[in-house]
Amino acid sequence: MKLNNDLRRKPLAQAVEEPRSPARVIAIIPAHNEEIGIAQTIDSLRRQTQAPDQILVAADNCTDGTVDIAKAMGVEVLETWDNTAKKTGALNQGLAMVLPGLQPHDVVLMMDADSRLNRDFVAAGMAYFEHWPLRGGISGSSLAADHPSRVALLQKIEYTQGLRSVHRRAGRIHVLSGAATIFTVEALRKVAEMRGSSVIPGVKGLVYDESSLTEDYELTVALKRVGYDPRCAADCIVDTDVMPTWRDWRIQRLRWQRGTLETLFTYGFVEHTRKAWAVQAWTYFRTIIPVLMLMIWSYALIFEEVAFHPFWLLIIPVFMLDQLVATWDAGWRARIYATLIIPLWIYEAYQSIAYWKALHLALRGGEKEWLT
Repeated sequence: MKLNNDLRRKPLAQAVEEPRSPARVIAIIPAHNEEIGIAQTIDSLRRQTQAPDQILVAADNCTDGTVDIAKAMGVEVLETWDNTAKKTGALNQGLAMVLPGLQPHDVVLMMDADSRLNRDFVAAGMAYFEHWPLRGGISGSSLAADHPSRVALLQKIEYTQGLRSVHRRAGRIHVLSGAATIFTVEALRKVAEMRGSSVIPGVKGLVYDESSLTEDYELTVALKRVGYDPRCAADCIVDTDVMPTWRDWRIQRLRWQRGTLETLFTYGFVEHTRKAWAVQAWTYFRTIIPVLMLMIWSYALIFEEVAFHPFWLLIIPVFMLDQLVATWDAGWRARIYATLIIPLWIYEAYQSIAYWKALHLALRGGEKEWLT
């Protein structure tokens, strides 16, 4: 992501500031039974060209070898206590431990335990803050890790196409990726101070809203509400695991969509959510377009004389080419799936069902389902 030259200029007042200590980087990894991938996650932090000054694993109710592996690798481990808020609670407890000892210009990197960073992730993120500190949060560009299952491949296509769209709009994002995002301490403290007010809901003093199913999206909205302009950086790459089965995918997508809707319901139709409301309206409208088309075609076949126009066949190659270009970086298997088009239509149909189920759950309330 390229920043305009005027955004690279530092404020005049900064030239007369007293020298300050170099910014510290603290990495927090919330983890629940992540013994399979936690070592790779920690290793990706250790291999950074600008390595974090501290790595903290916030181990939440782990019953496997996560804690032992993290300790064996020499990182600090916080085992959560009285936590009923799952990942969000683990993050808040980790932040409560490190924030008091940090300076406003220091940064905190929050990343999932099933993700790996490219070697320049931290250095690139720090450079963006140096040029434009009012970003508040710099999100990684999430790429789906390879997996042999079909649903994983479809997710890889989805991630690749979505990321291409984000980069084409200068990194403007709907949500700071939970896979890996770097925040300034100043921004996190400002959110915590404003919690419980008319601007940001929740409990005063907490960075994350522990009632939210999608803590990353809720924090993104909160940052915007207090004046920050978070973005996604094209050169901050994070490789993240995706759901290997349809069951896991369903649970994840219901949580994501329900959490997004509940966050919008909580904030209401305010300045920093209006575009998100419009996106949701369009998303649900798109889900009914295939049904409307099917009804129109059925009516035409039953009640009208149908004429075949070969011209419309020319549109199919255009769709195929568009999907191929958008999916190119996902590899040869993804290119084949995208070119066939039908697998993506089926995937979108499943997405549509998940969206409507999530809307029903968000309106009805009740028990919230997580992957464990």
